[in-house]
Amino acid sequence: MAQDLLVYLNGQMIEESQARISPFDRGFLWGDGVYEITPCFNRRPYRLADHLERLYRSLRYVRINSPLTREEIEKATLNLLEANFPRLEEQGVYKIGHWVTRGMDTPSMAAREAGPATVFIFWRPVRPQSRAKVTSKMNQILAELDADVSGGLSLMLDIDGNVAENSIANFFIVRDGVLWTPPERNILEGITRKVVFELASKLEIPLEERNFTIYDISQAEEFFLTASHTCAMPVREVDGFRPKAPVPGPITQRLMDAFVEETGFDYLRYLRASRT
Repeated sequence: MAQDLLVYLNGQMIEESQARISPFDRGFLWGDGVYEITPCFNRRPYRLADHLERLYRSLRYVRINSPLTREEIEKATLNLLEANFPRLEEQGVYKIGHWVTRGMDTPSMAAREAGPATVFIFWRPVRPQSRAKVTSKMNQILAELDADVSGGLSLMLDIDGNVAENSIANFFIVRDGVLWTPPERNILEGITRKVVFELASKLEIPLEERNFTIYDISQAEEFFLTASHTCAMPVREVDGFRPKAPVPGPITQRLMDAFVEETGFDYLRYLRASRT
C-alpha cells in the first residue's frame, strides 16, 4: 500500500488520511472555490511562481480573500515539499494541487458572509502514458500489479482524469450506440485498435475518438479491450460500474465475430478456454 503523503490544510501539516473538511464548506456545497495544479518533476516544482500568480488572479476574480499572501502560500508549499521529500519518488512526476474555497457557509448562505477561506495544498502522483513500444514498461507493470490485487485489469487515466488505456491494451466503450475510444494523444496507437476502426466502418458502426471519463463509463452500454492476442475482449465491470447491456453487448459481439472472420481463428473459443 502506498505511503500517505503530507498535506497542508488551513495552517496545519498533516497526513492526507487524517485531513478533514466540513460538509458545510462552500467548496463542497456550491463548488465555490478555485484551484491550480503545478507539475513537480523529480521532486522539483516547475514554474511554481507562475502557477501561484494565476491562482491569485483567479482568487481576485471570484473575490475570495485568501488568509495567505502569495509569498506565504509559496513558502507553505516549499515547506510541505521538504516534509514530503523522503516520501516522493526521486524520478517521479507529481501534481501539486492548490485548492482555495470561500470557506464555511453561514445559515444565510450569503457568499459575502462566508469564511475564512479554506486553503488546501497536496501532492498527487502522475502515471505517464507511453505512446511507443519501448523496453521500459515499469508504469504499465505497476498498473497491472495494482489491479491484480483485486483480481482485475488496469485502466489508466491521463493527468486530466480522462480514460487512456490498459497497461497492454486499448479501451473502447459503447454509448448511445456509438463506439468511443480515447484519442491518440493519450495512448499507444494499437494495431488491433486500428483494425476496429476498419471493421466498424465495414459494419457501419459509428465511431468517435474523444475524451471521456469514468462518469461516461458509468453511463455506457458496453465496454471492451483490444490487444493483439485477444482481439476484442468484453469487460464486465469497470471500477464497480457494469455495462447496461448484457456481456458481450451486441456491438461488441458483432466486432468479435468480425475478428473471427478477419483472422480465420476462433479466438472466442481461445478466450473461453483461458478462463477455465
